[in-house]
Amino acid sequence: MANFDEFDEDVGESGSSLRRKLEETLTRERQLTTELSGLKAKELITENGYGLVKVEDLIGVALGEMDTKAEELQQERAGQQVDLARDMLAKRGLQGDELDRAVEDFLAPGSAPGDAAARTRAKEMSAVGGSAAPLRDASSLMGLDAIEHALRTKR
Repeated sequence: MANFDEFDEDVGESGSSLRRKLEETLTRERQLTTELSGLKAKELITENGYGLVKVEDLIGVALGEMDTKAEELQQERAGQQVDLARDMLAKRGLQGDELDRAVEDFLAPGSAPGDAAARTRAKEMSAVGGSAAPLRDASSLMGLDAIEHALRTKR
């Protein structure tokens, strides 16, 4: 029969201490995963010009599914943007083909992926202290910029 005293080694740590270390490690792993997810989301948004998708929208999405989710969100929000523009312009009395052309013209500057990426970079570059520089003459704004300006100044 084996003598158990020979195998009785002092582990040096109690079960509660090991549990605490495990929980700290798991918490740190979640933090790193969230950070990696955020960096991946930002890169994806910038590279593909998904100007209607925010990093927060992709947090918690598996890295392998992020591309698909970002594209879905971009398309969904672009559709919402068209609907909003259509409603706004219809309230001005436009109908039929005239309404369709007006919506297309209204959204044209932001419809290309490169334009969305450029707009996002320009907004980031123009931000000072968390707020963009005020715009004095809004008559040249089109598309999303015109909508955003109208919503900001309506208050």
